[in-house]
Amino acid sequence: MEKIKYPVYDYIKFIWKKKFLLIGFTILCMVIGAGLSYTKQTVYTSTALVFTGNGNNEKLSKPILITEEYKEEVPQNLRGSLNVKIAEPLQITLSLSGPDKEDVESNTKKLGEQYSDDLIDRFNKQYEVQEKYKNALEEKVKKTEEAISQYTQLIEENADEEKRVNYIEVLINKEEVAEKYRADLGEAEYDLALAESPELIEVSTVQSSNNLLKNILLAGAFGFQLMLVLLVLWKYIINARRALSERK
Repeated sequence: MEKIKYPVYDYIKFIWKKKFLLIGFTILCMVIGAGLSYTKQTVYTSTALVFTGNGNNEKLSKPILITEEYKEEVPQNLRGSLNVKIAEPLQITLSLSGPDKEDVESNTKKLGEQYSDDLIDRFNKQYEVQEKYKNALEEKVKKTEEAISQYTQLIEENADEEKRVNYIEVLINKEEVAEKYRADLGEAEYDLALAESPELIEVSTVQSSNNLLKNILLAGAFGFQLMLVLLVLWKYIINARRALSERK
């Protein structure tokens, strides 16, 4: 009668006998992973947080355009680490990373100041235009109201019915125009009152983590799987040799 074979059980039994080798190799890999974590070079990331203001700054408020505009201002060794993001509405972050903390911080601050200065320059120009527009509307409202006063007086003083009708028509037109100017003036004043100038809020720096726990777990998982494969291969070779010797 042919002897029944249980290959899976045979492999499990072999692995169990070698369990200390499996566990030992896994621990060794975990120790190596921990050691490599401490030898990894520290990387510093410095971030400038800038409030962009509520002006119209299409060119200076989109990350891709900002990167293209300012990457030449960053030193060659840090240029590849330039990262521009929208943190919140009306807030932009510009980040640089590198092994030299002082170098990263100084260049990030310089970049943040240059960016905010450009935003402020654009904002001031827009504010000046808006203020001139408001002043022009005030002058128009003033002149139109003076005209309304004059035509009202003409209507009251003139006895000629035909002229009075013409004056009334002009007066109605002037009042409609004045109403439009007042509405535009109110909107311009509202926009100026809400205008907020851009500013560099802060520059902060963080140090990269060595990911000790993560590296230990990954190294342990790798070591366990590698030794498991080697043990299975070892057992396969043993079985293959035994089968060949039985055929001879």
